[in-house]
Amino acid sequence: MGARHSSSAAGAAAADAPAGALDERRRSSFAACARPDIATTIRDKYGDLGGWPAADKLPVVYNEAYNIGFWGLEKLHPFDSKKFRRVLALLEAGGVLRRQQLVQASEASQAVLQEVHTPRYLAKLNSSSFTVAQVTELAPLVFLPPFLLRKKVLQPMATMAGGSMLAAALAMERGWAINLGGGMHHAAPDAGGGWCPYADIHLALRRLRVASGGAATRFLYVDLDVHQGNGVERCKLHFGEAEQVYIVDVYNGRAYPWDTEAKRAINQRVELEPGTGDDQYLGALAGALARAFEEFPNPDLLIYNAGTDILQGDPLGRLGVSPGGVVQRDRLVWATAVAHRTPILQLLSGGYTPASTPVIARCIETLFNEFGLGADVGTG
Repeated sequence: MGARHSSSAAGAAAADAPAGALDERRRSSFAACARPDIATTIRDKYGDLGGWPAADKLPVVYNEAYNIGFWGLEKLHPFDSKKFRRVLALLEAGGVLRRQQLVQASEASQAVLQEVHTPRYLAKLNSSSFTVAQVTELAPLVFLPPFLLRKKVLQPMATMAGGSMLAAALAMERGWAINLGGGMHHAAPDAGGGWCPYADIHLALRRLRVASGGAATRFLYVDLDVHQGNGVERCKLHFGEAEQVYIVDVYNGRAYPWDTEAKRAINQRVELEPGTGDDQYLGALAGALARAFEEFPNPDLLIYNAGTDILQGDPLGRLGVSPGGVVQRDRLVWATAVAHRTPILQLLSGGYTPASTPVIARCIETLFNEFGLGADVGTG
């Protein structure tokens, strides 16, 4: 990890500064992307998700509950369900941020989840071990009682969903936000899959649209997880959001979920071949982002699903992007957002190799360094 961004003196100065009175030199590159008009409108609309955080917090959302563990059964799935705390530990060890600077995520209640999901689907999740086993792709879960699965699996994921919703709101105030979790892009209103029970991305954008009274209604969704984001796409089709949600999806065309119907919702579809490396990947992404802002100018928020399963050696991704290539990818997305004065929300999403964790931390450290994110406290 690299240079320390938040000394105790700097943190204290930020905490003591009057709202909006930080020295301009200490504000992030994304300060100009903030939407204070929208932030003022929505501040009191997130009480059911923990409420608005203090001004001395970074717009980085986390909860220790994100990390799923139940007697080792979670290890039967290739997804590292405890990577979130490992990423945070690396960021703390490198001085990128401090735990006390983070915003605490709160669990999305059943009422909140119904802002996107059907009551029938939620009832099945809560009462059927078979349904949870299907969604998580962990067959042994059929032998565990539903009440235990609610506690050990569903509540942590509902907390991640709540984190994504609050982070989207914070991006309006600060110009950027990161949820150290989330990105459950295979969940649709009436179904889940691929370790994704809840559609946190659509929960986030739909709450923001309602909370802002329609002031924030146009969303650019950039999905760079190696798998097609079919859940987000099915949500877009379900809610009739052809004019409100623009989707860029770059994925391995020979990998799960092969959802042909959902592809109708994609505006910029980039299907890659197994083994695709840095140059081809980054070139394709740059072109897709440029076209997206030409066809869908001035979005209210860019939601970035930053899966690291594009990494070479990932057993499910099967692409050939290097760790440095993943860092360049994230830098490219964020640089594009700031160039277009667009707030950005980043979600961690997938990654199925132990190498993903240090790469995620390296990516976030790079963003903090290049865009001055560590200075961006106390602006609200």
